[in-house]
Amino acid sequence: MFSWNGYSVHGDVKELDAIMETHDPINLDKDDIVSVLSSEGENWVTAASHARIDEAYSKAVLSLPFTIDKIHKVLIGFRFGLKKPSMADMSKVTFAISKLTKGVEIKWGMSSDETLGETFKVVLLVSAKS
Repeated sequence: MFSWNGYSVHGDVKELDAIMETHDPINLDKDDIVSVLSSEGENWVTAASHARIDEAYSKAVLSLPFTIDKIHKVLIGFRFGLKKPSMADMSKVTFAISKLTKGVEIKWGMSSDETLGETFKVVLLVSAKS
């Protein structure tokens, strides 16, 4: 377990710093991160990359150590490299997100990162019930 600004977090907290460093139109910020971290439950950060954004999202979700029914708050950071996600792939992501339990608070943002090349990266920050 690690600490990020005084909050206990499982996973790579450097991903939270990377979220804060983005300045794109659909941006997440420190307040968004703190709103998830300050809720009751355990905090987890997972990330996954793939050539398709929907697959990156699925891999990030599958790397959580619990099922999605335990989540009560989630922040999703989508990053794209040299190519933007297609509407078809984003529709698949939207459908997958809709599977989260009703009442889950969801915040999301999208940013560019040319270092990703032709891949996409999805970072999840979740607060989960014990």
